Amino acid sequence: MSRKREAAVIAVTVVATTAISSSPAAADPPHLTNQQIAAMSPAEQGLLLQPLREIADAAAAVGATSHSDVFSGLELDAPAGTVKVYVTDLGTAKGFRAAVRRTDPTVDADRIELRQGGHTLSELKSASARLINEQQRADLSIESVAVPADGSGLRVRARDIPRAAEALTPSALARRPVAELVGVPTVVEAAPAMADASRRRDSPQWISGAALSASGTTQSAGFNCSSGLPARRNSDGRSFLITAAHCYGNNATVYTGWENGGRNRIGVTTARSDYYDAVAIDTSSTGTTASRTWDGKSPNFTVNDVTGSALSYAGDWACQTGYKSGVVCGIQVTSGWLTWVGSNGVTHGGVEAVQRDGLAACLPGDSGGLVFTIRSNVRQARGIISQCGGSNARWTEAPAIFSTLGMSLAP
Repeated sequence: MSRKREAAVIAVTVVATTAISSSPAAADPPHLTNQQIAAMSPAEQGLLLQPLREIADAAAAVGATSHSDVFSGLELDAPAGTVKVYVTDLGTAKGFRAAVRRTDPTVDADRIELRQGGHTLSELKSASARLINEQQRADLSIESVAVPADGSGLRVRARDIPRAAEALTPSALARRPVAELVGVPTVVEAAPAMADASRRRDSPQWISGAALSASGTTQSAGFNCSSGLPARRNSDGRSFLITAAHCYGNNATVYTGWENGGRNRIGVTTARSDYYDAVAIDTSSTGTTASRTWDGKSPNFTVNDVTGSALSYAGDWACQTGYKSGVVCGIQVTSGWLTWVGSNGVTHGGVEAVQRDGLAACLPGDSGGLVFTIRSNVRQARGIISQCGGSNARWTEAPAIFSTLGMSLAP
């Protein structure tokens, strides 16, 4: 599935950042800092970001189709009220903006800031996949590979920086031709400390944000993961509840969390995508799924509707509602496309973000929990939590999960 994402703009090699300025007729954007935006409520963030998200959706669609040969990536610049779009040939800027207007005539294309990009997104995603495959074949100490929005190269996160850097330098070609294999500029940086992240005894209809447990989970442990995406299979409307694949194996029976000496059976895992760290629990024998999510911390839980799903772009903001955390907002996307290898040795693809208020973005036990944004006071699904590490979080994206599993968000 062709998907357009981007990562935070961290230069690997110096590239020109000449901008094609927006039209003078465009309205002056609000001048806010990221700290001020982080302090907003999710509803307030939604009002600010919705126009930029709609522009980004249209620009990503153009980048995936008519201009895929020049599209490097994009990122939301909420403080400036613009969407930065990077292309490898600024001569295509006028045509790109016109294509965005044709794709969605309702968006304000004058708020697009076209800038010089280094490599195309398709080039960098292919190079990222080659590098991760090489990591799996011969351990280079690489933890993950991020694709920056400006297309300048790859950000390689390593547990052992000298070892990874040595493998990626041309001088290492005679011994290990990794640099030649990758074929694009790279910068090696320290890997963040990440770990697979794991409402108590829920009942049908099955929804997001509930505690989950495996057959072997003890009462003292209580739970180990969280429910994420309530789904229906496209072919027959059968109900499924999607959580993180690293939580449960094939044909595993999944329960709610333990409470008052008991727990409720939800169903059996029947479909999975290890790449998107997603496994679907067939709930047809116990109840249907519904597009709602638990929210908040005990004892002040609420239940809210979830409508639709979308991709996440660098610069955007989100919340997550894993059971352990309850709900955490103020999470800003920093890498819109990231490839990493989980602690179980499985390669995953998704996004990375950081909690801007100094809080933990997610905790062990939040794995599989729903990531969402608020648009027009409605929660929109973005994906499910896969990894946590202090203020950092990684999730895999809902549209990709649904497409791979042949499912859609439940009604």
